Amino acid sequence: MVTVEASADRTNGVTTVRVVLTNTHSTPQTVRLEHHLDGPIWPPRPNGVADPRWTGDCWETTIRPDRSEGLGFASPAAPTDPLVTVVSSTRSTDDRIRSPETVLAGLDTWCPPSDILERTPNTNPNPTPDP
Repeated sequence: MVTVEASADRTNGVTTVRVVLTNTHSTPQTVRLEHHLDGPIWPPRPNGVADPRWTGDCWETTIRPDRSEGLGFASPAAPTDPLVTVVSSTRSTDDRIRSPETVLAGLDTWCPPSDILERTPNTNPNPTPDP
């Protein structure tokens, strides 16, 4: 079984929705979730790229056994009851767990702190390569 916990807050005309899906099965499950807000949604855009798990009004992911997956989105529409429903939940094979695009979309932006980077000015604008 896949359980759903969803909550919403509305502030200044924007509804923010938080969802946690938990896979209680002993096998990986591919879960498709649909929102019920009466209006457009604004999926997360880490690094300016929309989450590839969103397709139209549905979000799909594969959750390993005894694990949880969280998601959030926003909308100008008012909250509804229910906020979301599981459209489908099917047993998945390990090769469908995560695509490279999904893995990359889930990574946080990172860069080293500036104090550990050494900057050396280039004093020769036309360097000759070493033989």
